[in-house]
Amino acid sequence: MKTSFGAYAAMLGQTVLAGLSFAFARDASVEFEPFVLLLLRTLGSALFFGLIFYLRGGFNHSPKPSGSAWLKVGLLAFIGVALNQFLFLLGLKYTTPANSAVLYTLTPLIVLFISVYFFKTEQLNAHKISGAVIAIVGALLVLFAQGYSFESDLMFGNFITLGAVLSWAAYLSFGKRILPKYDSLQITATIMMLAAVIYFPIGIWFLPDFDWHEISMQAWIGFIYITFFSSALAYLLLTVALNKIDSSQASVFINAQPFVAVLFSVLAYGEVLTPSLIFGGLLSMLGILLMQRTALKS
Repeated sequence: MKTSFGAYAAMLGQTVLAGLSFAFARDASVEFEPFVLLLLRTLGSALFFGLIFYLRGGFNHSPKPSGSAWLKVGLLAFIGVALNQFLFLLGLKYTTPANSAVLYTLTPLIVLFISVYFFKTEQLNAHKISGAVIAIVGALLVLFAQGYSFESDLMFGNFITLGAVLSWAAYLSFGKRILPKYDSLQITATIMMLAAVIYFPIGIWFLPDFDWHEISMQAWIGFIYITFFSSALAYLLLTVALNKIDSSQASVFINAQPFVAVLFSVLAYGEVLTPSLIFGGLLSMLGILLMQRTALKS
């Protein structure tokens, strides 16, 4: 009981931190060059976790990856940090925090499909299929809120964000099969450091042409938040939770992220909610809840 409570508490904290990150990330992504922003974010997180990793003795007192396991951990670092965060930040440069948050509600749906068609660990049934259809309809309403023109910035940002959602769902699904074998803090630190190494050759290429003087204090605050709170701390809480509960159960908490993100965006930034966003978001969340009815009862 204590184990489950701790895992759920970790996911609740992760959800709040992640929900607030949409608005902070928007502040940073609008002014920063996306390639440079991700470089600074991965380096900051890697330094933070690297220090903790060193102070805790590295892998001297905990299991460490060996052989092909390093390839799997490196793949998690690429999918869940480098690729996911680049697409997330790039998408927010063109779309809104509320749109991005609503699209992230599709994460449990994609996690389910991976479990059904890739791992063969779950089966589809009537309520899962009907829930999936409702969620997809809701997501389509958000995607095409401004019509079917693929030339609009909002549409571009929405589809980039959808790519981020796909990579995040893959991280949750594959991470559950890899992360529980290791110490939560040390393996999270390893993933963060590997992500920085993987992305560094790309990000450093754009650094010389970056104009630091163009960045406002608000954008710097956004950068600090997404680096040390929504990235470092939120990933740590997620890793702790995945050691104790299933990825499908963990993904249920993501349903609350849009409420946190939208509420904060409206109150702090005055974002105007359109009918298509509200209705589409409610449909998506309703579909996910229906789809995961069994998980919620358990």
